[in-house]
Parts: sequence; structure tokens; C-alpha cells
Amino acid sequence: MNIEDVFNKEDLSQKDFAKLYKSYNKRIYDFLFKRVSNKEIAEDLTSEIFEKIFKTINDFQWQGITVSAWIFRIARNHLIDHYRKNNKHKRDTSLEDIINNVISCSPSIECELENKESETRLFNAMRELTPEDQYLIYYKFYEEMSNKHIAELTNMSETNIGTKLHRIRKKLAKYIKIYENTK
Repeated sequence: MNIEDVFNKEDLSQKDFAKLYKSYNKRIYDFLFKRVSNKEIAEDLTSEIFEKIFKTINDFQWQGITVSAWIFRIARNHLIDHYRKNNKHKRDTSLEDIINNVISCSPSIECELENKESETRLFNAMRELTPEDQYLIYYKFYEEMSNKHIAELTNMSETNIGTKLHRIRKKLAKYIKIYENTK
């Protein structure tokens, strides 16, 4: 059963909040944690987002987007506000925080070093992207969303999403190659 089928989009109200919270809390937390790399901040932002959802749920009007897209749009906008308010920039996340989140493929030191080097190159390449491009990569590869779902979330066409993701992957490959050559 699709999670979207649980909610009546035409009449979403505070009585649905417990189900929404149970269905989306972990996904929103994971979304935020991957962006801020700090457990406490991710928890705080998650609670603020669900507070905002609770306060505005009665005002929800179905306009052709899914409940999931609505919730993730609130989360994304709140995260942007958080960064603006705290005057954060995309380079503020330490490399050590990123590396600590990487799971090595085996216990061998060589494999771990190779993974860390690859992660470092990917991290550096991702920093070169615009925040919008970073979000598209996040939605596609971390949240494993379809192009259609991303299109709903971002108000872009599905074709545009596919084209942008293709171009972003080409940019990332170029940046990674640059970082490999500077090694």
C-alpha cells in the first residue's frame, strides 16, 4: 500500500498528524541529518518542522502534489531558513564529519583509505555544485526518489529533472577527475 493512499488529500487535518508523524519522522530526520551532519541539530529541525506541519495541516490544500512532496518542501524550506538564519555556507560541514558517516566496504586498511579518498573527492566535487543541484542529487541518490517524485517536489517537469541530473553527473565526474589529478 502506498503511504499516500492512507491520507485523504482533500481533507487533511490535525487528526491525521499522528499518522503523518509516524510515517515521515524518520525520513525527515534522515534528510536533515545528511544535510547538517549533526544529530542534535537534525533532531531540533525535525521537531520544528513537525510543529510547523501540525500548525498548518488544517490549511493544507491539495494542488496536485503529494502529501510527501508537501512535507519535504516544508523540510527543505525550513532547512534553507536555518542556514540563512545561522549564516551557514555549504563549506561549513567538516570533512571529518562526512568521513565519519562513510561505511567502509571491508576492514582492510587499503580499502578504507581508498574509500576515504573517493569520499573526499566526491565531497569536494559536491561542494562545487549549487545548493539546488545538491538537493537534486540528494533526492535521487540518497532518498532514492523517482524523477517524477522529484519533479512534484521541485515544481519542475520530469524531463527537466532527468536532463539536470544527467548534466550534474557530468559535472561531478569532471570535478572528481580534477581532484584526482591534483592529488
